[in-house]
Amino acid sequence: MLKSRTIIVSLLVGIIVTMLASLRPALRATRVEPIAAVREGSTLPPGRLARLRTPGSVIVIALGFLAIVLGLFAAHGTGPVLGLMGAGAILAFIGLSMLSARFVPGMALVIGWPATKIAGAIGRLARDNAMRNPQRTASTAAALMIGLALVTLVSIMAAGIISNFKDAVNAQFGGDYAVVANNNFSPIPISAGNAAATAPGVIAVGNVRAGEDKVFGSTDNLTGVSPGVSQTITSHWIVGSQRTFATLGATGAIVDKSFANKHDLTAGSPVTIETPTGTTATFRVRGIFNPPHGNSPFGSVSISAARFDSLYRQPQNIFSIVKMRGGESAANRAALNRALSGFPGAKVQTREQFINGQTSGLNSVLNILYVLLGLSIIISLFGIVNTLVLSVFERTREIGMLRAVGSSRRQIRRMVRHESVITALIGSVLGIVLGIAFGALLAARVSEISFVLPVGRLIVFLIASWIVGLLAAIFPARRAAKLSPLEALAYE
Repeated sequence: MLKSRTIIVSLLVGIIVTMLASLRPALRATRVEPIAAVREGSTLPPGRLARLRTPGSVIVIALGFLAIVLGLFAAHGTGPVLGLMGAGAILAFIGLSMLSARFVPGMALVIGWPATKIAGAIGRLARDNAMRNPQRTASTAAALMIGLALVTLVSIMAAGIISNFKDAVNAQFGGDYAVVANNNFSPIPISAGNAAATAPGVIAVGNVRAGEDKVFGSTDNLTGVSPGVSQTITSHWIVGSQRTFATLGATGAIVDKSFANKHDLTAGSPVTIETPTGTTATFRVRGIFNPPHGNSPFGSVSISAARFDSLYRQPQNIFSIVKMRGGESAANRAALNRALSGFPGAKVQTREQFINGQTSGLNSVLNILYVLLGLSIIISLFGIVNTLVLSVFERTREIGMLRAVGSSRRQIRRMVRHESVITALIGSVLGIVLGIAFGALLAARVSEISFVLPVGRLIVFLIASWIVGLLAAIFPARRAAKLSPLEALAYE
């Protein structure tokens, strides 16, 4: 339901942001001498604080990263963490946008080098035009920089989470196949796991059930494990061994390391749980394991599947891991499929398929984020268009001179296109570097995220930026090419 408050807040935010953005240009405009304003190619005089721009930018960037570090490593609670990280990101964006004008000449020199080889003199003119007003080029590239920084951060997070998940599954997956629901996430009947156990060649089937419980005053996850888990899911034990899975009985429990440390649990410690129906049961710790970063198939507390079934109504497996003689083979998979033919809601997966299935939900969420963040790239496209149109307008006589000395309309269009692409690539490179820095800080703090550079995606981002530059240049390039040499030379 769309509330009037939402509309009012959106309008206020848009108006306030627009007014704040106009303050500095308005102040600078009042300092332009009238005679300078009517001269083509004139530039605004430097402000009184221009000499402090570089050190001020560095300080703002440092404060931004300091706020991010404090949010990640020192703050406690969701509100303070997100507040510090958000403020730090904004400061970092502002500071780098201010400082990037210092990088533009050098970056344009390098990024524009291919243009000089492809287009010759026209490419050199395009590169020089991008370097002519570093502050304008930096401001134009800033929107693209921010968008690419966020997209890069999301990509690094996704790559790190998926990498950790794959490593965790590979470290623990001791079977050959997994039996899961068709949508990869819904529970499946216990009878499906029992049916899989009847397939020829099956050595063991490890069933894992899951449910919520209340333990030590907090709601947590409880899992029930069948004896076959001892042969199909490998754990790193601090107390106990793989055999512990098969010897839990009615009163034994297994806990993970962090849960044991939090509640000072050791072998033999009592753990009392309460089910959603209000039933309570007390167990003794028989095993403590250290789960790998990224994923654990078990809850904080695990008990035997038989005891789990007595405590929960309509228990179901979240998955079953199957170990077979001969490992993965077409014959073994066919045997499992035949055994599960009476369960249309269940399917058989290899280890690789299991990993891909479990990460498919994350990929769906990421695709939505990419679409939303892609809007910022579209906004940056309009920024580049506006800057190029203004640049063409300011250089009317210059373009007329180029046409008069023999430059063709096609060459003028190429010059504007190369200038646009150089500007877009400057923004993308700065954004990717900033996103990598954010990703490295996040990975250093969150153990579930490894620092993994998605090189393929970063290359795609650069190609997309190149395309954005080409698209942004279409209208300005056509406008510049249509200028009449005589009219342009006579333009005042």
